[in-house]
Amino acid sequence: MADTVVLTGETFDLSRVPADARVLRLHTVRKPHLGKLGGLEDLPLTELELRWISAPDLEVLPLPASLQTLKIWHSPKLRSLRGIERAAALRTLIWTDTGTLEDATPLAHLEGLRELWIEGGPGSAQKVADFAFLADLRLERLTLTGVAGAAIDLSPVAALAPGTRIEIHGPSFKPEELAKVAAAHPHVFEDLMDLRDYPPALGLACKTCGGVRKELFLRGKKGLWCPICEAKGLDAQLSAFRYLVEAARA
Repeated sequence: MADTVVLTGETFDLSRVPADARVLRLHTVRKPHLGKLGGLEDLPLTELELRWISAPDLEVLPLPASLQTLKIWHSPKLRSLRGIERAAALRTLIWTDTGTLEDATPLAHLEGLRELWIEGGPGSAQKVADFAFLADLRLERLTLTGVAGAAIDLSPVAALAPGTRIEIHGPSFKPEELAKVAAAHPHVFEDLMDLRDYPPALGLACKTCGGVRKELFLRGKKGLWCPICEAKGLDAQLSAFRYLVEAARA
């Protein structure tokens, strides 16, 4: 079986891809390159990575039906998942640092989709129109990292099946919305309460005691806390969130 193949910019030529290739990375696929994608659907790929795709949706991409993992990143013009239904065997979709995800309803055609990752890029948040499309999916894992969620309703996330592994990173979502998810999925509540160490290597240890700070992912709240010197204030913030979760469970 062929190793991973990487095609970038001016080197873009599908004829260079071995017939038995399983993993392909296409970088900087501009408009002049889109016409060269004929034959992509015939490759027995199980994993495809797309970066800098100059298209509003995936209809111009003849995706192989054999794909199991698709990663799309750094593509600000990409706003819709129309065309992804061609990848009928897809199990994992990673959507990172693209344009606003305006239409994800085509995911409903992928009966085998089990993992969905929606992530922002370095210094930028990933925008999503809404999460209503989740109602049609049977996910085993949903990861939301760096999503612009100040105005997002998380009710569709909370309504995911109890066995779904949900990971939410970053303080973008309103505490009231996070509480909906934490109330329905106890592991989310535990993750939010089990504050992460902020890496000491970044040079932001507590100035008073020199201890490791903790990260609090609640919108509008201070992000870094010393669990020793600021124990009282930190406990107050956690208690307030517990109250919101209890109210959501009622």
